[in-house]
This record gives sequence, C-alpha cells and structure tokens, in this order.
Amino acid sequence: MRALGLMTCCTVLLAGCSFTTAGGLTECETSVDCNANQVCSSGFCLPQPEGCGEVFGPANATNPIAIGAALPLTNSDGADESEVQALNSIKLAIGEVNQRQGINGRQFLLYICDTRSDPNRAREQADWLVNEKDVPVVFASGSGQTIAASAVTIPAGALLMTHTATSPDLATLSDRPSQGGPGLVWRTAPSDTLQGRIIGELLKGNRTVNEPTQPFVSIDNTVIAYVDDPYGQGLSGETLEALTPTPVVTARYNRNEDVSAAVSVINDRNPDITVMVGFSEDNAKIISQLVSRGRTGLKWFFTDASKDPGLFTSLGNNRSQVEGAYGTAPAQARLNSNAYVQFRSRFGSTYNNADPGQFSFTAHAYDAMYLVALGTAYAVGADANNPQPITGARIAEGLTRVTPAAGVAAPAFELGFQNFLEARQEMSRGTIINVTGASGDLDFDNATGEAPSEYELWKVENGTFKTVQLINPAAD
Repeated sequence: MRALGLMTCCTVLLAGCSFTTAGGLTECETSVDCNANQVCSSGFCLPQPEGCGEVFGPANATNPIAIGAALPLTNSDGADESEVQALNSIKLAIGEVNQRQGINGRQFLLYICDTRSDPNRAREQADWLVNEKDVPVVFASGSGQTIAASAVTIPAGALLMTHTATSPDLATLSDRPSQGGPGLVWRTAPSDTLQGRIIGELLKGNRTVNEPTQPFVSIDNTVIAYVDDPYGQGLSGETLEALTPTPVVTARYNRNEDVSAAVSVINDRNPDITVMVGFSEDNAKIISQLVSRGRTGLKWFFTDASKDPGLFTSLGNNRSQVEGAYGTAPAQARLNSNAYVQFRSRFGSTYNNADPGQFSFTAHAYDAMYLVALGTAYAVGADANNPQPITGARIAEGLTRVTPAAGVAAPAFELGFQNFLEARQEMSRGTIINVTGASGDLDFDNATGEAPSEYELWKVENGTFKTVQLINPAAD
C-alpha cells in the first residue's frame, strides 16, 4: 500500500475513502492491496456494502467483463438453499462460457452480494455494482428486491436480469431508455398471472391430476396466507381471482416477522386447504405454531418459493405435517428435454450430485446467464478488431433477437455449452435465433422482457419434491 499526501487526501475526502495511519488515504492497484472489507476502485480503497465481497471468475484475467449479482443468499433461518443453488447455476454457466473464451476473448467476472432478503440492501448493493463497479448487468432475485434494485439499475442504464421475480408488477416498470429501445428489466421466470390461474383450476377441480385419486375434491373453504410484499400480493391476488366464486379468506403477514395473525385466521377458519404464498421459513413458522395449538393434519398447497429443502429444515420435528402436500412452480424437471438433462448432469457432477429439480428456479438461473452471454455477444458485434461497447441497452437489444416472430424460421439453439459457440457467432452477426433453455422454450415478449412457461405440479413425498405433472397455462 502507498499513503497519499495530506493535500491529495483532503481533495478526495468526500468520496468516502478509508484512512490509514496519520490520516493518509489508502491507495491501491488491486483489491488485494486493501483491507478485507474494502475494494480497490479508481485506485483507492473504498468500503464495499455489507454483504458484498465474493467474486467468482478469473480475477486476474485481462480486461474481464464484470457483471453483478444481488441475491438473497441468506434469510432469518440462515442460508437460503434454493438461492444458493440458483447462484451455483449462474456460476456453472459462467464457467462453461469462460472455458470457451467468453465473448471476444474476454471472460466474465461476477461480483456477488447477499441481500439477506432485504429490499433496501438490494437497492444499496445494486447501486454499488452499477455506479462503483460499472457493471452493465445485475442479477436480482425476489420480486420486491428486483423492483427495489430496478430503481437504480434503470437510471444507470444497466440490464436487470432475474430468474425468480414473478410479480405481475415487473411488467409495468418504466424500464425503456429515454433514447428508445427495449426495456432494461428481463426475466426467465414467468409472471404469476399464469401460476395463480393454474392454482385456481386445480383447487376448483377443473384439471385432472395424474394421481390414483383426485386430491382436490370438495374444496369449499380456502385460506390464502401470503407474505405482504410484491410477490405475495401479486400471486395471492391472481389466485383469489381464479378461485372466485369459491369462498376464500386471506391472511397476510410481513416476511421474517410475527405470523400469529395468519396463524389465528387458519386456526379459526379450519379450511379444507390453505394456499401458502410465501417463503419456506415463514411457512414453517405458521405450520409449527398451528401444531403448538393442536392443529395437525391440515391440508397445504404451496407455491414456488417453498419448493426448497429449507422448508423441511425449518419445520424440524414437524416436517411430517407437509408430507403429501402439493404445490406449483415454474417447471424444472423436464426429463424429456435435452437442454434440461444436460444441465442436470453438469449441475450434479459439479455440486456433489445435487439434484437441481429439488429447488425452484435453478434452470431459470442457468438460462439467465446464457442469455446475458448471448446478449453480450450481440453487443460486442462481429468485428473482433473493432468491438462495440458492452452496455445494458445493447445487451437488451440482443435479447430481442433470441425469439423470432411467429411463423418466421430462425436457427434453433439449446442454451448450454453444446451449442454456445454457434449461437454466440450468430448473435455477434446480429442474426435472429430461436433459443430453448433448460427451463423451457423462452419465447419472449420483447415489449415486456418476459416469457410464458409450463408449470409443474409437485408433491412432498418422503421428504423430497416429486414432480407429478407438467401443466400448460390456459390461453387468455
């Protein structure tokens, strides 16, 4: 490290720099020169936001393509297993792309921040990523946190990509650049307008379930318990609308706070089934508190945020209460899809034989990174000697070229390492291509940056999540 003179120190004091002995400002060449809770930015050691610090990728590579992630890797119960595995999916895709020389010889470097499931932290971390680290892309997760991050990524001109945010609110964000062009918020997770519709069809008995006996018969008394944030509000509202005119009572609560009011509603109502629109740690608290009141053997229906082994961990001795419960999520385990089978094989061999189908949104996260890579190839262009700037707007423009118009023939590629070199080349030329991901077809609406999806109906069986069937949402 080198200490600057007092005059230089005074000049940059307001930038928030750290001081060493005798008031000297710490100067650096790389982050190795800084303290553990600092990063080297523009030649000076600056404090990084709490929760940031992990970096994945070739830190010593020449001129890497830096991108960022602000993800809820922990919650009030500790590690969020689904989010950790979704990040692993992003890392897997980055590793595969970097092994193939990245984009125009430049490899991807990922700055990782843990939001701890707090939208305010997500916004602060996204601000640091786009304004201090100058990343053109930020990965976000969770509807509330993605919306919070968008408040800083959109003005900064960065692309915001999410693999989990399903709230219908995302489609209403004003994310188009002032100079025109496609929006800057994209997602591989489908909107909850579709999931709510499917839950309604199932609970009203309008869909046949691939089970020996139909599990949703004589459902005349339903409670929807939901987390009071954009995710819970959106999905509970869509589900309530889909269940009409069936009698339904709703109960809301704040994430990681007191759930006793929702517990009382379920206890007093004694419903035929309770739809749990929330995260695994809160759902486990609700169920455990009901058990403590003597309410056992209740019937549960979960949504995508609870397809997480952390549900069983949080329930502890009460895990038997959810045995046989059903739930829905954007489809993961597509065993008839080569793209998914290849992803599952690579994921398992990389992460201790873990099954990505036991978590929500792992395939969507893997696809999200490959889409960012292809969008970046478009942004750079075909002339290796005269590369174009990599900006969020240019990557977004590239993403409008992965879904051809209806009836238009286009080269077809599965997302993953097998087809990446060819797909990268076509995208750099500006060719419109047609991609299929591990998570499905990904036929994007370029006006909203979202794609429809199949859903899976899953069932808790022997402490695991078993896919019962795949369901296509009914057309509007």
